[in-house]
Amino acid sequence: MDAARIDQYIERVSLFDGLKREEVAKIFAKGMTMHVVAGEDIFVKGTIGNQMYVVLGGKLAVFDGKKCLAELRTGDMFGEMALVNKEPRSATVTAVNDSRLFVLSETTFERLMTKRAAIKILLNIVRTLSHRLKDANKRYIS
Repeated sequence: MDAARIDQYIERVSLFDGLKREEVAKIFAKGMTMHVVAGEDIFVKGTIGNQMYVVLGGKLAVFDGKKCLAELRTGDMFGEMALVNKEPRSATVTAVNDSRLFVLSETTFERLMTKRAAIKILLNIVRTLSHRLKDANKRYIS
């Protein structure tokens, strides 16, 4: 992957905040990207997983049953709770249109990243979860 594209991902993907270009390049080199077509489920509520995803392009939706909880676009991450708590998926994620995703597994954390990069990514995940909780609290209180 070229340096310009990596710089673009660093700028647009909050998961990579604070990481160096070389670290992100290594993560992409060892990780996996996947293409999904509109209507395809990435994962289903209640299933077990140890992967999280970053939207590199396209649009996805998060569902609890038929209720749409959120829409995900380029730069958004999802599925990170599976890496943190190892519990069943709390929602279903479906591609709204053809999309490209980066898959980050627990194995990538354990084997392929430096401690510094892993800590930065985990802090970015915590930050994202904190923002989501704050937004959910606002909706609940309102």
